[in-house]
Amino acid sequence: MRSVRLLLPCLLALLIVAPVRAQDTSDVAFRVQMADSVVVTASRVASAAQETGRRVSVYTQRDIQSLSVNSVDQLLNVAAGLDVKSRGGFGVQSDLTMRGSTFNGVLLLLDGARINDPYTGHFLMDLPVPLSEIARVEVLHGPATALYGPDALGGVVHLITKTALRREDVREDGPAARVDSRYGKNNFYDMGAAARTAGDRTTVSAAASVQGSDGRRVSAAPPPGGSNLSSTVQTDFERRTATAAVSRDLEGATLYTRAGVDDREFGAYHFYTDFDTDRAREATSTFWLQSRLSSSGETNTPWQVQLFGKQHRDRYTYNAESPDRMHTSRRLRLQGQASHTLGSVRVTGGADAGLRGVDSNRDGLHSDPSAGAFVSLRWRATPRLTVNQSTRVDYDPTYGAEPTPQLYVAYNLGPATLRAGGGRVVRAPNFLERFIDSRTNQGNEDLDAETAWSGEVGADVRLPADLSLSVTGFRRTTQSAIDYFLRERKAGPNYYQAENLNRTTTAGLETELSLDRQLGAASLNLDAAYTLLDATIDTQRPLDDYKYGLNSARHHVQGSASLNTAPVTVGLQGVWKDRLRDVDEPKAPTDRYGVVHGRLAYNTRLSGARTTLSVELRNAFDRQYSEIFDAPMPGRTLLVGAEVAL
Repeated sequence: MRSVRLLLPCLLALLIVAPVRAQDTSDVAFRVQMADSVVVTASRVASAAQETGRRVSVYTQRDIQSLSVNSVDQLLNVAAGLDVKSRGGFGVQSDLTMRGSTFNGVLLLLDGARINDPYTGHFLMDLPVPLSEIARVEVLHGPATALYGPDALGGVVHLITKTALRREDVREDGPAARVDSRYGKNNFYDMGAAARTAGDRTTVSAAASVQGSDGRRVSAAPPPGGSNLSSTVQTDFERRTATAAVSRDLEGATLYTRAGVDDREFGAYHFYTDFDTDRAREATSTFWLQSRLSSSGETNTPWQVQLFGKQHRDRYTYNAESPDRMHTSRRLRLQGQASHTLGSVRVTGGADAGLRGVDSNRDGLHSDPSAGAFVSLRWRATPRLTVNQSTRVDYDPTYGAEPTPQLYVAYNLGPATLRAGGGRVVRAPNFLERFIDSRTNQGNEDLDAETAWSGEVGADVRLPADLSLSVTGFRRTTQSAIDYFLRERKAGPNYYQAENLNRTTTAGLETELSLDRQLGAASLNLDAAYTLLDATIDTQRPLDDYKYGLNSARHHVQGSASLNTAPVTVGLQGVWKDRLRDVDEPKAPTDRYGVVHGRLAYNTRLSGARTTLSVELRNAFDRQYSEIFDAPMPGRTLLVGAEVAL
C-alpha cells in the first residue's frame, strides 16, 4: 500500500504539469487499434477471426466510452456469455465465470501476460491498470489450455492497453492528456487522469485513478449469544490505481514495459462465508511489472519474449474478535513464442516457465515451479476451410505432466462462417484450495487437478440490414472438479472443506444478435445475448451443501444499446439472470434478478479542450440483490461526471 501512496502523487503531478496541445481527434490508441475482424487471443498471433474456428467477442474503446461502466468488471458484465459475480459495487471484488466454470476457470491476460493470482481466483480483478487505459478487450469463449496453459477452462479474457496496442507503422506525434471525475450517492467519487506522448519511435503513458464510497449501513446476521459484535456492517470501499508504460521502437524490434499498482480497502461482509459471526474487512495491494520484446515491421517469422511478475498482499479480518490474516502471493514467469508461415501452413510454437508462491500467517509458506510448451498449426486447406490444431504439455508438481490437445475448424461460406472443435483442458488447484486453514474453511493438500474434455459447434452469420448473429452449442465433461462442501463439527461451527467431485457435465447454448447501423449523422449499436446453461453433478450429497458448483445462471440475458448523434451519446445496458438452482434461504444469493444501467453524455469543446458532461443511473429500478451469499449489492445510484481531454 505504501508503494501506491508514493507512486500516485508522482503520476498525478506528471499529468498536471505535462505540456499538452489540443488535438482534434480522440486518443492515439483509438486510431491504431486492430480491426475487429482481426484477433490475437484465439491463436496467440494476429489472425482473421473467421479463420480461428473460435467465438471471440471484441470490445473497442468506442464501446467502452458509450456504456455506463466505472470499472473493468462492469465492462465485462456486458460481454456475451461472461458471467460476472460481484461481491460489492463498482469493481470492489468480482469473480469471472464462463460456460459454467468456477471462478478459477477463466484465464485473464493483460497485454498477453497471465495475471491470475496463484493464491485464489477471488483476486482476479485486482487490476493494476485503470479502466481508462484499456483500449481493447477480446473474450475467447471456451477452453484454451492448449494455447495458454492451466486455468483457461471456461475461456480467456484479454485486456489490451493503449500503449501496448501501438504499431510501428502508425505515427502520432505530440503529447495529450485528460482528466475525469464522477460523484454520486453515498459520497461515491471517481477521479482519474492520464497523460501520454507519442513520438516517431517512443510512446510514454501514465494514468492514475482514485475511487471510493461511504457505502450504506446494512443489518448483519444476529451474532451468537454473548458476542459483542456489531449488528450492522458498512459497505464502504476505497481504491487507488496507478500505472506507467513505455513502448520503444528499436532496430527491428519493439520494447514494451509496464508497471502498475492497485491498492484497495473495503467492507467484506459475507464475501466468503455466510456465518453469523462474519463482520469481515479486507485490504489488498497489487504490484505488477511486465516487459516484452517483440519483432516489428514486416517479417515472415514474428516473435516475442515476455517477462512479467506480480505481487499481491491481502489483509483479512474476519471480525473484531479475530486476528488479522496476512497473505502475500507472488508470481514470476518468462514466456516466448515465434511463428513462421510455410505455404498454406502457419506454425506457431512457444514455451514458458515460472515460479509461484504464497507466504501466509495462517496457511503457511509454499511455492511451486511450473513449465509448459506448445505447438500450434493453422492450415488453410482450401480458400474456405481452415484447420487449427494446437497441442501443449504442462508440468506442475500438483499433477505432474498433462497434455492438452485441441482441434478447431472453420468453413467460410461468405456471409456465414461455420466452426466446430474441442479439446482437453486442465486446471491446477490453487494455494487457497490446498492449504486454507480456518474455522470456516479447510483446504485439502491432496486435491487432484481438474481435467475435462470440451466440444462445441457454432456459426457466425452476417445478415442483411447491418445485423450479425452468432450461435454456439457446447458441452464439457469435467473429472475431479473442485468445490467446497459444508461439513458439521461435533463442537463449534460448521465449515466448508475443499474436495474433488466425481464428475460434472455442463452443456449450453450461446447466442448473440448485433446491429451496427449508421443513421445519417448518427450511429446506432444494439447487442442482445442469451446464454442457456445446464449442469449436473454426479453426487449423492444435497446440492445445498456445495459452495460454488451450481451457482451459475441457467438463463443469462445481456443487452446494450448506444446512440451517438455527435454531440450526444445515450447508452443503456442490462442483465437478467436465473440461477441453476433455487435456494430458499435468507443468506443465499438471489435466485433471479435483473438490473438496468444508463448513461447520457454531451460532448463539446471548451477553450479548445474536448469536454464531456455525463449523467449515469446505475440499477435504475433499485433492485435489491446479491451475487455471492447475501453480500449486498448497491441500490439505485445517480452519478454526474465530467471529462476534459487535451
